[in-house]
Amino acid sequence: MAKTAAAFVGAALIVAGLAPTTWLVDPAVGYVVSGAILLSIFALGVLYGLEDGRLAGASLEWSIVALFGLYWVGLVVQFGLTGSTSFVPYILLTPLVCVTLWYVCPPLLLTHPRRFVGGLVGAVTALTLLGIALLVLETVTAANFPWTGNSVLGRPGFRVASVYGNSNAFGFAAAVASLGALWAFLESRRRPWGAALFVTLTGLVLSDATMALLSFGAGTAVLLFVRAPIAGLTFAAVGAVAASAFLLTDLGASYLALVIERGGSERLEFWGVALSQAAESPFIGVGFDAGTPTHNSFVAIVLNAGYPVGGVYILAIAGAVASALRKVRARNAPSWNGFVLAALTLLALQMLTESFTLGGLSTPSLMLATFVGFALVDPSGETTIPLSRGFLETPDSGDVDQ
Repeated sequence: MAKTAAAFVGAALIVAGLAPTTWLVDPAVGYVVSGAILLSIFALGVLYGLEDGRLAGASLEWSIVALFGLYWVGLVVQFGLTGSTSFVPYILLTPLVCVTLWYVCPPLLLTHPRRFVGGLVGAVTALTLLGIALLVLETVTAANFPWTGNSVLGRPGFRVASVYGNSNAFGFAAAVASLGALWAFLESRRRPWGAALFVTLTGLVLSDATMALLSFGAGTAVLLFVRAPIAGLTFAAVGAVAASAFLLTDLGASYLALVIERGGSERLEFWGVALSQAAESPFIGVGFDAGTPTHNSFVAIVLNAGYPVGGVYILAIAGAVASALRKVRARNAPSWNGFVLAALTLLALQMLTESFTLGGLSTPSLMLATFVGFALVDPSGETTIPLSRGFLETPDSGDVDQ
């Protein structure tokens, strides 16, 4: 039962992140579906942790949790000062997401980590195969699906976006799943994990999500370095040489020019404009509904919530990464914590070109919350919350002789 539950959580997080960003349903409906899935994950974690009238949860590094708490208080204050309703979803969702993925679920997921990763990888593998099927269908019929069939490396007709509303969103999911499949394959050496890695990595390449691919490469280098430093350094060196050689080809040069034209230079302009706007309201921020494009999570939080609140948020994220690094250095479950550090590396790099925030319901936001939670878990013990007997018993229960 516990193994199945852990796999369910992994798959459910992918579906929850997909729901608000798919073209299959209206975004408003998607957010409702995503919230319902998150509540089901919370309920599952609670059921697993209930024992003898107490709810067992993860023991956390409370100093870093306090920083995230201070960030949340800052959001409440910003709402009080500005009245901007754009703060309300994050004020409401951030505690739910954090309690679910940091306190309630880790005891279940860390008992069966490979099952959790299996659920996540399995969901993305299915979405990748669906995306390839949609590409074939679009090629042989008059059907047309968003982003599907666009260019890959400058060559038209190969893009896969599955049922995501944007191929970059699918590429990110494929990058996280590929990293998870690689970790599980290195742990087990089992062929199904190798097959899943091949499928998800194919999806990543066909998504044409450049930053997701680079982030996966960096995460892979960290994962291999933790296991064997020479392997990580070799992978990084070979990857750099291969990328340089590709850029020297005609295809690589044209692709680089395309990347710069369609996003690289534009993003730098976005960052400059956003930081200039943030400087005009450094303490309050402009809210989450200003409509100013940033394509950078660090710039976005400073713009939206102001420098003090945004600074605390960035410091808390850095603290979570430092926590994972300390565990790796202490050789505390180095394989798993090496994977967590690699995933946080992937996420941190993705945050440089995409805007997502803890407390959101997109796939990147939920993955950020999940792996920050894993980084903050203190393996030395657990905490428990006593529950009233009336909460667990029927009115007729009690000390009755049978």
